[in-house]
Amino acid sequence: MAGIDRLISTSLSHIIKKKLSSSDLKNLERKLFLEHGMSIKLSIEHFHKFDEMLKNISNLDRKKFENDCINEIIKIKKTDENYSVKIIDQKLINLILESCGDSETRKILTCLFENDLTIPQILNDSKVPKTSGYRKIENLIINGLILESGRILSESKRISKYKCIFDEIKIVIKKNDVIVQGIINKKTLDKSTSVNFTN
Repeated sequence: MAGIDRLISTSLSHIIKKKLSSSDLKNLERKLFLEHGMSIKLSIEHFHKFDEMLKNISNLDRKKFENDCINEIIKIKKTDENYSVKIIDQKLINLILESCGDSETRKILTCLFENDLTIPQILNDSKVPKTSGYRKIENLIINGLILESGRILSESKRISKYKCIFDEIKIVIKKNDVIVQGIINKKTLDKSTSVNFTN
């Protein structure tokens, strides 16, 4: 799992549950659990498994259904060399606004825009205290805003390096509207099973 799958998994599973009939939803949840030991939310991080189970339980146009669900959360547009991801889902917008609104979390994110760093390096570069820093980094990983980008050998053990999912985050506040857009590079987007499976 990588790319933006974890970031969109909570919102996407919520939309999927809303759009499926109760009998299809029950069947899907049952099959995912029995065959893969997964919830819908977790299967989004391994999208081929979700797609495979959806194929077995319903007559709907899978590709269209999956695209429609994703389009209610994010809109992706190709820019020069990268991709612009406009956040549509309100819960996801709130998550990003909260993360960027907290000064320590913002420092952590900005030091990971162009760098792949280990957790001690993140704390050092961002000047965030260890006590709150570890907790905030963990939350960012859980919510999919930062992801593991590789591992390095340090004192004879392998430790993870992390980077922000976005290379840049743009927030525009207009009358009655908040627009949140992230710039994501091709390499990161290519690792997203949910987005690439539906295109």
